[in-house]
Amino acid sequence: MNGEYDYEDGAQHQDGARESAVAGASNTNQISTSFFPPPPQVYKKFTKRNLRYLEILNSHKLADDEPSWDLLSVTQRLERQNAILRQPGSSSKIDAEQLQDEEADMAAIQDQDCDKPMTDLPDFDLKAELEPPNVDWIEEDGGYTVFGQLWPIPDVTPTLQQLGIPVLYPLEGTDRKELLLTLLRTLLQTYREITGDLLKPAQPYDVWVPAVPDPNLTPEQQQQQMATNPGFWTQTTEAKDRLKHMQNVVVNMQFLINELRPVQAKETLKLIMQMQLERRKQEMQLIQERCATMRARVEELKKMLGKQSDCYGSS
Repeated sequence: MNGEYDYEDGAQHQDGARESAVAGASNTNQISTSFFPPPPQVYKKFTKRNLRYLEILNSHKLADDEPSWDLLSVTQRLERQNAILRQPGSSSKIDAEQLQDEEADMAAIQDQDCDKPMTDLPDFDLKAELEPPNVDWIEEDGGYTVFGQLWPIPDVTPTLQQLGIPVLYPLEGTDRKELLLTLLRTLLQTYREITGDLLKPAQPYDVWVPAVPDPNLTPEQQQQQMATNPGFWTQTTEAKDRLKHMQNVVVNMQFLINELRPVQAKETLKLIMQMQLERRKQEMQLIQERCATMRARVEELKKMLGKQSDCYGSS
């Protein structure tokens, strides 16, 4: 019993040490493995103190001989920002006690700033980090960048050719339903063939992979890119080729399904309208039936009253 207990205790200690090591490694690398990752850390900069500083910068009027903020470099912007915030006067003076009261509710998101004295100024560009983006500039540039990914305006769905994926179906004049069934049969057939390839010894061979031009470049730049880097040789096997073919088939199926989204939305809207019409018809039929029942009841009451009046008259 004691030996078994010691073994379990030792296993628990080992598991705890392993979990601590993993936690320490994750904290060191700052990698989030959560299914719902936390928001970007830029939200910590939106404190009440920084927003007050931003109001001071926006209320400051530049002299005629001073260049605009957009013409300054990053270092020059920080120097001007610190110079404006250090100016004495009521417009640039922030009461420390008032700031402490205002930031008491935001202590959870300002753990790193709480240890700093209130006289410390931000070490980042307030106008660049806290001001909302300029919509005119976004429309002029034709898109915006979020977390390193470019989103064009209006939103444009890239074609399979632009993604470097071969098109496995004719582009025009074909029923998409039949195309999806054909691609599904191709996927199943390729899956059966790849199971047979796994039972045979691998025989690698070299294939030429052509380069795909960058769709964001101009045609002249694309030609220059293809001239300098037309492609490369790589080693592959039949199993790898079939696996790549299966991936291309799945992407083609997804692309066709996405093209059917407007049709699906249209048919769904038709179905909803038909359901609403049928419900209105059922409600109208129910009302008519109730009205007919009430009329019949009223007629019965009239007949009963007529018979009673005849009986009283004859008596």
